[in-house]
Amino acid sequence: MVGLVIGLVTLSIFLGVDKKKISSQKNEISDLEEKVETLEKKVSNLEDEKDDLEKKVADLTEVNNHSYQPNLSSPNYQTTSPETFYQNNGQAISGSGFAIVVYKPSSCDYFILENSSGYIVAEWMGGNDPDLGDKVSGNFNSFGTKDFFNQSRDRDCRLWIDDYMLSKESALEKVREQCN
Repeated sequence: MVGLVIGLVTLSIFLGVDKKKISSQKNEISDLEEKVETLEKKVSNLEDEKDDLEKKVADLTEVNNHSYQPNLSSPNYQTTSPETFYQNNGQAISGSGFAIVVYKPSSCDYFILENSSGYIVAEWMGGNDPDLGDKVSGNFNSFGTKDFFNQSRDRDCRLWIDDYMLSKESALEKVREQCN
């Protein structure tokens, strides 16, 4: 009988130690599951950021692919840089002068022009519809509908100036909002 009591006491001590180990291991597992959940959230956030950055890169690539690239081999191409032209003609101060159509998505009346003050978002309202690379002259320093002159086509056009003095990214975002 003493042997049975000693066996039961030994078994209960052994089982008590195992219960403590099991409880400790359960706590460790719970902590590890929380860490995994936290890391999965971080991965998800990073994937979202990656998607946003890839979209921005794609948009900027689209702008570069659709941007006006002057034909330097053309005999009519003037070698004066835009900065020099703007400075020499005082157009950087007044906001009037000319701008070049640098981005024009298909099937949308909004497009982007560039002048010495930055990028301009405009909507075609009538007259000649400027094309990519066209040089348009007029007053670009205020909002609203105005008459302009497309020097490349020797034709008048009416444009709505939606915004001006923008960065390339801001102008692209505005056009994307209007055209989508």
